Amino acid sequence: MPEKKATKSKSKSASSGSSKKSGSSKSGRHIKLTLKELIIIAVAAVVLFFAYQYSPTVRSVVDDVIAEILTQDEDKTEVSGGTEIGNVDLSDEYLLPVCPGGADHIHRDYTGYSLCYRESYEQAEWAATCLTREKLKKKASGRTDNFRPDPEVETGSSTLADYKGSGYDRGHLVPAADLAWSEKSMDDSFYMTNMSPQTADFNRGIWKELEEKVRDWAKEFGTVYTVSGPILEKKKYKTIGKSKVAVPEYYYKVLLAHTDDDKWSAIGFILPNAGSDKPFIDFAVPVDEVERRCNIDFFAPLDDDVEAQLESKFDAKFWGLKK
Repeated sequence: MPEKKATKSKSKSASSGSSKKSGSSKSGRHIKLTLKELIIIAVAAVVLFFAYQYSPTVRSVVDDVIAEILTQDEDKTEVSGGTEIGNVDLSDEYLLPVCPGGADHIHRDYTGYSLCYRESYEQAEWAATCLTREKLKKKASGRTDNFRPDPEVETGSSTLADYKGSGYDRGHLVPAADLAWSEKSMDDSFYMTNMSPQTADFNRGIWKELEEKVRDWAKEFGTVYTVSGPILEKKKYKTIGKSKVAVPEYYYKVLLAHTDDDKWSAIGFILPNAGSDKPFIDFAVPVDEVERRCNIDFFAPLDDDVEAQLESKFDAKFWGLKK
């Protein structure tokens, strides 16, 4: 019996050696191209180079392909924290708050976002969108600055003249940069219904920083539902222009993130309409606190139990916020 085992082992060893030799032979082969094939490749490379230089369409396609290759491994990220809440009805694209209707509440839908316009304050009390990683990869349009009244508001929206010489910026509620994924959505972001009087230090400072961070979060998590607006908790405010546009004292932004591994988390921010040296993290609050101040039911399509779970507190670790 020992002799048979030795013979079998020897045979197996020989077979293995033969296999390795064969594999080595295959891996040592080189692809040989004919002169004709090399010329075709060179000509194709030159054509592609000039097409990339002088054709915006070709350049856009090539850039998108390269960006997809470079980011395909970065798309899905592991996030600490968050809550598993089971299946969520996403038939409402933006998980919109309720807009009560009537003479003082006008619901308007645009390309990429929706809002609820308050006639008595001449601005929206909320403007909502859904920001995704895929949208942020697209740069279909540059900033247009096409500020204009909304003709669909029958009572008349605020106008450019209301802001002229007022000392206040026409502050976007849904940022133009969030809607750069199409020319139409970018253009729609400049309706005056999406504007609110903001101090320059606020609009160009802490508000802008928070907007940029939201886009970073959308890239990290995959999806972020956002609702932004002024806190209109008083009957009378300082006003600007003939339309008497109210000047809010505070603004809010509430966020609901949905990660690649199906985790959810919500957070809110309440910021004074003024410049600040503080980081925006200092103004983070549970969404419940924003709802109390604004009397708005955010992310209304969610089940009440799920809302209560997500909105009663915020997970600083999930959002990467450290004081």
